[in-house]
Amino acid sequence: MLSSSPDGGAERGFGYTEKPKSRWGRLTRTKKLLILGAIALALLALILGLALGLTVGKKAKEDENPDSDFVPNNVGGNRTSLLTSGYWYTAPENGTNFNWTRADAGLGAYRADSQGVDIIIDTSQRYQQIDGFGAALTDSAAYLLMRTKNRQPVLYNRLMDFLFNNATGLQVTRVTMGSSDFSVNSAYSYLDNGPTFSQASSQLNNVNSLLSGFSIDNTETSMYVIPVLLDALKRNPDLKVVLSPWSPPAFMKSNDTLNGGTLRDGFVPALAAYYARTAEAFDSAGITPWAMTLQNEPSNVASYPSMGMNSSVQSELAGQLKGALARVNLNSVQVWAHDDNYSGYAGAADIVNANASAVDGVAFHCYRGDPSEIANFTSSLRSGNSKNIYMTECTGTGAPNDRWEGIQAWLRRVYWPVIRQNSRTVLQWNLALDSGYAPRLSTSYCSSCTGSLTLSSNRNPANPYVTYNDQFYLTSHFAGATTDLTNVGGGQAVRVATSQGSQYSLQRSDWDCLNWETYAAPINGTSLNDPSTTSDSPTRRISLVIANTCSDTKNVVISSDGRRSTFPVQQGLTTFVWTSP
Repeated sequence: MLSSSPDGGAERGFGYTEKPKSRWGRLTRTKKLLILGAIALALLALILGLALGLTVGKKAKEDENPDSDFVPNNVGGNRTSLLTSGYWYTAPENGTNFNWTRADAGLGAYRADSQGVDIIIDTSQRYQQIDGFGAALTDSAAYLLMRTKNRQPVLYNRLMDFLFNNATGLQVTRVTMGSSDFSVNSAYSYLDNGPTFSQASSQLNNVNSLLSGFSIDNTETSMYVIPVLLDALKRNPDLKVVLSPWSPPAFMKSNDTLNGGTLRDGFVPALAAYYARTAEAFDSAGITPWAMTLQNEPSNVASYPSMGMNSSVQSELAGQLKGALARVNLNSVQVWAHDDNYSGYAGAADIVNANASAVDGVAFHCYRGDPSEIANFTSSLRSGNSKNIYMTECTGTGAPNDRWEGIQAWLRRVYWPVIRQNSRTVLQWNLALDSGYAPRLSTSYCSSCTGSLTLSSNRNPANPYVTYNDQFYLTSHFAGATTDLTNVGGGQAVRVATSQGSQYSLQRSDWDCLNWETYAAPINGTSLNDPSTTSDSPTRRISLVIANTCSDTKNVVISSDGRRSTFPVQQGLTTFVWTSP
């Protein structure tokens, strides 16, 4: 080993010239150790970063085997299956999701007394007919489903089988007429290349000429919505389709744009004809609309496709639309007014009172006001002007921290109160969105709206490919309870009376954490006759949707038209179904 001199050189023989040392060589031992330590830490950070990146990347990728993704079980749609007793159960935590268990109701013989009964069901006291539960097939939702069909056809078919089966699937879906805030690319109508306002003004007496450029071809309606609807109708031909407009063509509006504005004076007949053309186009594609609303949220003039419309214009439009639908042989299509929030009930009543014969129903949204205001609407109608009530839109927002809390919130704020105000439908907003609350227009107000389902997309890939959100389980539970038995020899479900027994078996405190609704449908013929106290032959399918927010299972004694059984009601949401005389 060479000894070191004061100048840092080494003693060599005469004539030897030493190569200058590198920068590393000139460093002290301490500095070298510090540098080596820093390098080691950097390498460790790099390794951890790569591992984390791979993990994050894996989460961001689409499921490579999406056919294994969770799709809940359901019973078949034939008569035998639909009349089978059992229950669907969704637990508070993930893992038990709308699971079906076949089980006999175990009803005893008829008893007139109610000693020891907790819940008394009386199917002779009936409220509203139930037309169905569902969600909106917006352009965005249809686009994501079509993307799934193209990329994962096996998963798509399994998903559609579950979404639209006639036992527990969607019974009603709402479709936008043209674009909404939840369209994929840009705003559009079915007459974007129409005349100018001045040209249109001269053609108001010749609607056929005015609407000569009408077409749904090459729109998101034709590319996404109609193909998915046709696939849905293959699974459930009785699926009810509600058409709702966000904006008519721009030339019909005061501001010459799809966003905001109002309808120009004198254009009500032209708008009615445009709506009828839309219904006719859907019908020609194999989708006969069940109902149409006059204008989505006419009180909301927004920076996305929308239009303000006061009550007097709506009442005039309802009459014109009835006539226009008759002229294209679509008299069966119902016309619904309002399609707006509870808080606007007075305007809804004005529409009906001004033109009751042209309005088949009134639609409400959940965003402003309270469901109790539906009763104010009903009391504001003139004698003889009663109308069916429909809930046509409510959205969830953001990702909930707790699934069970989310389900309870939907029940507490929407389902229980709206159903008890005699609504025949409860429809959620987007059937599907991705994890980025998209696709949506850039001007969409709601940047955190959640779909009933979350599906994977190009911009927001997801694993699992499909996620069922809180609100969707409610659609399944209530649809399973209110299945329309018309095509298997029976009839539609109605909500029936229930009451709490006066001498019950549960503890008094248990009633604070139990909530329920009950339905019945005839299984032979379309009319629900009074229950029999002597015969054992079943004549009705009865269902109980019950939420248990207690901390344990409650054994609830049920009297079903005087015939008793004990139902184990687990913590969570359960739909019991059974047949009874």
